[in-house]
Amino acid sequence: MDDRWADLADKLVVVARLADSAGVSRVVIREPATLAWLFGARVHVPQTLDAACLDVLVEPGVGGAPPGLTVVTNAIEAPRLRDTELAGLPASWVVVPWWEPRDTRLPTGAGTGSDRPRGADVDLSARLTAARRVLTPGEQRRLAQVARDAAAAATRAAHRITPEHSEYAAAGAVADELLSAGLDPVVLMVAGGDRGGRHRHPLPTTGPLGERAMLVCCARRHGLVASVTRFVSFAPLSAADRDAYLALLEVERVFLDRSRPGARLGDVVAAGTAAYAGAGLEPTEWHRHHQGGLTGWQPREFPAHAGSDVRLAAGMAVAWNPSTDRWKVEDTALVRAGGPELLVDDPAWPALTVGARRRPDVLVRT
Repeated sequence: MDDRWADLADKLVVVARLADSAGVSRVVIREPATLAWLFGARVHVPQTLDAACLDVLVEPGVGGAPPGLTVVTNAIEAPRLRDTELAGLPASWVVVPWWEPRDTRLPTGAGTGSDRPRGADVDLSARLTAARRVLTPGEQRRLAQVARDAAAAATRAAHRITPEHSEYAAAGAVADELLSAGLDPVVLMVAGGDRGGRHRHPLPTTGPLGERAMLVCCARRHGLVASVTRFVSFAPLSAADRDAYLALLEVERVFLDRSRPGARLGDVVAAGTAAYAGAGLEPTEWHRHHQGGLTGWQPREFPAHAGSDVRLAAGMAVAWNPSTDRWKVEDTALVRAGGPELLVDDPAWPALTVGARRRPDVLVRT
């Protein structure tokens, strides 16, 4: 049996308990990230983070019976889902014509809870989101593999590109390597020269890379997302650039040092943003780009800020991405009692040690 279905039984019990605590007799799940958590599968057709191609009805069992699970989808998606993404899923299926809204087959109103409530549904979005944030041991292993494979794909792409390549061509190399590794690129950005500092979310253009390239991706498999940023320089780094990059890694070190179970997310951000000045960087540099936050089933659950009251717990995933006008660093990590376990690593990529951790260096290709 697919090991994802071994997790499923426990997750359905979690949903049933949430239903009981909310006083509802059934739960409708429609949020893509929560569906990805439930099944460990691709629940989309277009590469979008706000729409799914199925809905799920969970009905808590009676007298100790296991919860019932019903998948509601349309006639286009049902064969593919049954044969691939949800093959072997122990569930009932409701298949509607493609021209008929799935809503017509979903319960609503009194006794119904949902993460995308309609009408009188009880809103369970916050409770279901909290439930999915702590990854099971199996999910942690799968995320670690996604991160390793994404890092290796970025390395291969970095060795394929040249200064003459356009940003689009570089993005194509990254996408090719990710897809060849069975990873969906849900975020893909490339910046040539110093554009990565001026444009913190640099969608690729037809412009040439020039002497430097920033490659950024968020890669997904089994619903789990790993974030990677890598820099390639086609010229030796100046002393000033080297110092600025090391300073940014010192900022990241503070974010990582504070990412421990029980820490308030907003306090981690406050410490990390204060570290810019301590590292000799512009104190307000962090105003120009969010610094990251919780991840796992989405590139980020939300941009973490000083007001974020979520408490970190062992097994949660975080991705921090401090940046300056020249550099950015980004990783995906699991929160552990002894400090975060960094997942995005490829032994073939040059590295240096910061805060007793192996961190990515700039790949210099001259």
